[in-house]
Amino acid sequence: MNNYELILIFDPNFGEEKTGAMVGKVEEKIKALGGEIEKVDKWGVRRLASMMKKAKAMTQGYYVLVRFKSPASVPAELKSFLKVSENIVRYFLTRAVVVLPGTSSKRTAPGAAPAAPEAVEIGEIKGKPLGESQ
Repeated sequence: MNNYELILIFDPNFGEEKTGAMVGKVEEKIKALGGEIEKVDKWGVRRLASMMKKAKAMTQGYYVLVRFKSPASVPAELKSFLKVSENIVRYFLTRAVVVLPGTSSKRTAPGAAPAAPEAVEIGEIKGKPLGESQ
C-alpha cells in the first residue's frame, strides 16, 4: 500500500457542518476502495494562492488535509469521485514520501559513500606551509 495526501478546498460559506459531512463521504469512499485513513486535519479558512475559473469571486477557501494508505488503483477512482462533487472547489492528490527517523531525505547514488569535507590549512592552499612569508 502507498501513502497519499489529499488536500480538499471547500467554499468557506459552505458551513462547518456541511463541510464535515462531505469530508465524511470522501473518507467513506477511500475506505470502500480498500484504503485506510491515517489522519484528517482541518486547516480552516485560508487565503487562496490564485484565482480559480470555477469560483472567480472566491478569495478564501476552507482547507482539509486527508492522509491515507491505499493500493495504487485507488487514486484514479477517487479523482473521478472528486471531479463530480460540486461542493469541492478544488483538490490536490499526491503520493506522500515517508521519511523514517534517522534517515536522510536526500537521495544518493547506490553504494556511494557520503562525501566528507576535507580539512585544509589556509597556507597549504597556496602551496606553502602555514607561517612562511613570501
